[in-house]
Amino acid sequence: MDDTSTVDDTSRRGSRPRWRLLAGWALACVIVAGLVLALRGQDWSATRPMVTLQALPFLLISCVVNVAALLCAMMSWRSVLADLGHPLPRRTAAGVYFVGMSAKYAPGALWVVLTHARLARSVGVGALVTVAVWLLNIPIVLLTGMVVGSLAAPPMLGDWSWLLLLPAASLAFVLARPSLVGRAAQAGARLLRRELTTSGSGQQIRAAIGWQLACRLVSGFHLWLLTLAMGAPVWQSLVVSIGAFALATGLSSVVVVLPDGALIREMVLIGTLSTVLPVTAATAVAVASRAVCLLTDLLVSGVCALTMVSRRWRPEAITEGAAELPRSG
Repeated sequence: MDDTSTVDDTSRRGSRPRWRLLAGWALACVIVAGLVLALRGQDWSATRPMVTLQALPFLLISCVVNVAALLCAMMSWRSVLADLGHPLPRRTAAGVYFVGMSAKYAPGALWVVLTHARLARSVGVGALVTVAVWLLNIPIVLLTGMVVGSLAAPPMLGDWSWLLLLPAASLAFVLARPSLVGRAAQAGARLLRRELTTSGSGQQIRAAIGWQLACRLVSGFHLWLLTLAMGAPVWQSLVVSIGAFALATGLSSVVVVLPDGALIREMVLIGTLSTVLPVTAATAVAVASRAVCLLTDLLVSGVCALTMVSRRWRPEAITEGAAELPRSG
């Protein structure tokens, strides 16, 4: 009887890594399929005015600026994770965040959560915490997007622009009482009969909001550079670009069915940028922005993936990992 139970336990242990390996390959296939569909589904012909020697410097600087914005977004996510009691080193957090976010090009937000959960588990963060971080990050992205997006609201909303004061008031309330975010996460965990370890200070939530606001402002600069390549007025397009991209990404973040807010983001950008550019030029800028974001996403996530693989498989890492294993008998 004991021998049978021992064999069963051994087979279970052997099957778990196999299932995890299969799940990892399945996630990888979904991400690759999503990226292929994202590339095939775009009409890149509108970006032809951008493919000139005059526009090349604007495109290159725009890519660099967007990488800086991505780093701000990662720091915001890392701050929320730290507030839930799981601070990670920057390099580790970057690997989990960026490689996981590459799944956003697959339809549905489920793949991002699954990829983040799988990667975070390898660094000691449970799946429940990863889901909680994702859920808490949505209102932060949405509120900061609406607040910064108010810069571009008057030309579009007119007399209804005051509605964007509501997100600003909500954001101010969260900044004043950031500990409520941790309590909300704990309450949600109790509904699932689980427990979350939170710091309770709320300081990291303030940091997350600050980093996300920085992300909104910096990412708007990448769009502004693209409008300048199309001959937009300098200062007027600066304000509109920052507000337009924040508004577009904020609204598209809640449309989780479409991969990376496809179409929704472009519609908002074209409608907003048409106040400073002709519609055809605004379309070219919106499509070029999608290309810049896609390129920088692939670049950053690719570098992080290679870094994670090299650190995992280098000889000294394997030796260190073996030294930490418990010695038998």
